[in-house]
Amino acid sequence: MRTKWAVFLIFCAYVMTLAALALPGRAEDEKVRLPVIMYHHVCADPARAGDYVVTPETFENDLKYLQEQGYTAISVAELLAWSRGEGELPEKPVMLTFDDAQDSFRVYALPLLEKYGMCAVVAVVGDYADEYTASGDTNVNYAYMSWDAIGEIAASGRVEIASHTQSMHSPSGARRGCQINPGEDEASYTQTFGADLESVESSIVRATGKSSAAFAYPFGFTCAEAERVLVSHGFSVAFTCTERVNVLSHEPMELLRLGRFNRRSGPSSAEFFGAVL
Repeated sequence: MRTKWAVFLIFCAYVMTLAALALPGRAEDEKVRLPVIMYHHVCADPARAGDYVVTPETFENDLKYLQEQGYTAISVAELLAWSRGEGELPEKPVMLTFDDAQDSFRVYALPLLEKYGMCAVVAVVGDYADEYTASGDTNVNYAYMSWDAIGEIAASGRVEIASHTQSMHSPSGARRGCQINPGEDEASYTQTFGADLESVESSIVRATGKSSAAFAYPFGFTCAEAERVLVSHGFSVAFTCTERVNVLSHEPMELLRLGRFNRRSGPSSAEFFGAVL
């Protein structure tokens, strides 16, 4: 009897050892491929379509294609919950983002998101929202959303609002986007960038009742100093303009360097997504 019991214990130890050895494989299986698509302006005039402008028809075809291929649009909140080990992601996740918060998103894109049951992240430039709040101009061909409109889309349940800086949306001039300048004192930069973030964030909270967890780098200009400031101000997700599929593994810092594919006009949905998914 003792011999049988000893054999049983050895067998159990063997099974537990195999299970332990298998754990790295399971962790590897938990990695998720997440393509992120970057849109900007949506315009009904095909003559205006270009590198940063698509027609409503193109956007709708994109949503149809993703749905037919089994992709599910996910939110920043869902991504963060998964990263913390508190939730699951769909088998084929994708994230849709819109930079600059032009009013064409509210007019054309949001109804299509509702039609196809998808969600998106809209990155707001504070200066633009301030300007069009003051002017009241809602010309869909060029206007940016007012703060009231931003609150409206956030209340839809289909949209999360991200920060795109208050006054640093420029590719040149005083600085490139929100990058630190060559020779700039890091403490001074931290104060300058931090003040910019606090300015746009206070407006986002007033408009939506929620703070932002996500940030979109203007023009994709990144730097280590900016990343440190973002973390210190509570941001957990940051979008670059590096065109690559993200392979995620529950490492928090990887969410601060998410790649995105710019959706330009021209290629069909099958051609565009065939090259990036």
